[in-house]
Amino acid sequence: MLKLLSLTIVLLIAGALAAFAIGPVWAFYDLRSAAESEDIKSLSELVAFDDVRTSLRNQLLADAAGQTTASAPPPSVLKDPVGALGAAIGKTITDMTAPPALKPAAVNPDAYLTPRALLALSYGAGKSASTADPKSVISGKPPLPKVLYWSIDRARLGVVHPDSGQTVFSMKRRGLFSWQVTHIGLPNPETIPDVPTSASAVE
Repeated sequence: MLKLLSLTIVLLIAGALAAFAIGPVWAFYDLRSAAESEDIKSLSELVAFDDVRTSLRNQLLADAAGQTTASAPPPSVLKDPVGALGAAIGKTITDMTAPPALKPAAVNPDAYLTPRALLALSYGAGKSASTADPKSVISGKPPLPKVLYWSIDRARLGVVHPDSGQTVFSMKRRGLFSWQVTHIGLPNPETIPDVPTSASAVE
């Protein structure tokens, strides 16, 4: 009896550790399923919409400006007040003189945050996800996510599409077994992979 109890405890601990480890992949498939069924309530728990909206807006603006690399965070007011003031003045001038295509109103990150667009992103549609039909993005089975990074509280999963490139979902732990998408990295069209979609697998 004692041996059976010990074995049961070991199995329960092993199961809990496995669930803890595969949490990001589990959350990704939960996101894909919720997007497919247009379950807004579940999506609101799985996606930090404010954070993702900000990240998408920055990428779309950078893309419109012809930039390929993300900019560093602005100087801290506490650590570098002069630098922060200069950055604020520079941003104000840029916003006033920038062409309309580069202003925040010209990009629409919300177009990527509908259930249909999120599903297309999970299939690897990349920058065309806002207008693409999810069914037309793939032929056959949906691509599998690849774990690019995993730590106790953060993870990144990549979805590779042979035409679009790699879309990266960054996640943050919100509970013992729950994760939330906080950033979606759109692929760079200049770095299209030469690996077919079927080769993308969970690692």
